[in-house]
Amino acid sequence: MIERSQHPATVAEYCALRDLTGLGAFSERASTIALDNSLFAVWMRDAGGQLIAMGRIIGDGGCFAQVTDIAVHPDFQGRGLGTGVMQALTDWMEQALPTGCYVSMIADPGAERLYERFGFEPRTGMARTIR
Repeated sequence: MIERSQHPATVAEYCALRDLTGLGAFSERASTIALDNSLFAVWMRDAGGQLIAMGRIIGDGGCFAQVTDIAVHPDFQGRGLGTGVMQALTDWMEQALPTGCYVSMIADPGAERLYERFGFEPRTGMARTIR
């Protein structure tokens, strides 16, 4: 059985699922800060308690928010877990964020169709990584 969990991911679980799904792991320090500052997060676990899907919303919660860390364990892909994570995030956004809040995300190539179902539209963006 797969269920949405009330138990947040540990830093080790978060990094492991990011790494396993090709998102890349961050340092323990960076991951601790990130998880502590989430606006909202969805964690899904299998019957044995293993973290198998996740997604977070980050930002200031007023003017700007970003959907991030959408990841589904490769052994569990194709079962609708990504859709379930996005639905839970969308439900929270629509209830908790104020009118006019700009919600963004960066989608991996090929994942656009999932996010378009939740109202996201392609935009041009730029990014940089602190080195």
